[in-house]
Amino acid sequence: MTAISVISVLLFSFAPVTLFFLITAPKAYQFFKLLNVAIFGITGFFGVKFLYEGMQLLSELDEVGKKTRTSILRSWLLLYGFIGMQLGWFLRPFFGSPDTKFEMFRAVQGNFYLDIVAAVSEILGYR
Repeated sequence: MTAISVISVLLFSFAPVTLFFLITAPKAYQFFKLLNVAIFGITGFFGVKFLYEGMQLLSELDEVGKKTRTSILRSWLLLYGFIGMQLGWFLRPFFGSPDTKFEMFRAVQGNFYLDIVAAVSEILGYR
């Protein structure tokens, strides 16, 4: 719960940055989307880092099996990150296309990774 709280507080602290770019660049949808992906990535990294360090602190109390617990924790956190990105993409009601009306549940179109590659290529002028 503490790691999720850290992520929430960090996301709240980035809200003025998001608002600034929303006001100053309303037509740069792909940039705004990538900015929010970067903000969520940074805050997620620090939250998971906080969780990892806390688990390592708890693990110091018992040396038996520490290496196994650490490798399981790392694997779980990696899986947590990949699934979290795709789940966030699938349940994305708040970042819709500016050309369409608001829809709480939209049809699934590709995945997170392909959309990020498409957004970067559009910003760089390859699309």
